[in-house]
Amino acid sequence: MRQAWQGSVLSIGNFDGVHLGHQKILGTVVEAARRAGAKPVVFTFDPHPEAILHPEHAPERILSCQRKLELLADLGIDVAICPDGPLAVLALSAEEFVRQIVVQGIGAALVVEGPNFVFGRYGSGDDALLRRLGAELGFALQVIPPVVVDGSDVSSTRIRQMLRAGRVAEADRLLGRPFEYVGQVVHGRHLGRKFGFPTANLQGGDFLIPADGVYAGWAYVTGHPGDLASRPWPAAISVGRAPTFEELPQPVVEVLLIGFEGELYGRTLCLRFIDRLREQKRFSSGEALAEQVHRDCQAARELLAGRKPGF
Repeated sequence: MRQAWQGSVLSIGNFDGVHLGHQKILGTVVEAARRAGAKPVVFTFDPHPEAILHPEHAPERILSCQRKLELLADLGIDVAICPDGPLAVLALSAEEFVRQIVVQGIGAALVVEGPNFVFGRYGSGDDALLRRLGAELGFALQVIPPVVVDGSDVSSTRIRQMLRAGRVAEADRLLGRPFEYVGQVVHGRHLGRKFGFPTANLQGGDFLIPADGVYAGWAYVTGHPGDLASRPWPAAISVGRAPTFEELPQPVVEVLLIGFEGELYGRTLCLRFIDRLREQKRFSSGEALAEQVHRDCQAARELLAGRKPGF
């Protein structure tokens, strides 16, 4: 295997979320590569290794692979490597991984990682092994300390916990940007339209869904630049089981684009969650729910007023 990016600066990881901790590591990679006149490179996986090895324990996605690659590029990463045969890579011992991937395949001169980094089969490799192999095989290791917010390390696990609790504004702080949920608009029960608040129902695959509640955020259609729906629209976002009507077995994500008129079926919507407005609750009638939805839209408008959507 040839050394495709000889002398490069490399970081290895899932980068699930590309949060503030990841951004610090990646910023170091880019800056070190710039000083050395080398390529900044990331080796990552999709899906998450746990989804391949232990699907029943796999963490829910915080963002799609495509979005992760976009964020890596925005941060200055020139090369993102995602193996086509991840199972074969995950089967490598720690030392085999370093020799075959880091040295022979990529040709890294510097590896940059966060604390508690593990790699190789069964997670048997750690910083100590990486440093020892680097001394033997000709690359250096730089370990970046964690980013601490509110007294605790920033991590994807912590972000998931916040989102599952509905604390989206706190999760946004750790991500360094709003949490995004992407899904395709599908037909629902059309009850919102009946009561005067047509909502778009989204299916988002294995993305993490925040806790039940009503949120303020932004929404836009992806992949159609110049389309009216592709501009960011203020939105009231509902996550839950529609308790006012026949309660659904699984939570659904519905969004009302405030001020937008038009059909969205079959389109892909990106939602950016900004803050939680209220809990889900059962109303006495569809009319009572419609009145609350109008109040939710007004609350969302007021919360988002003067804020840049960031798209």
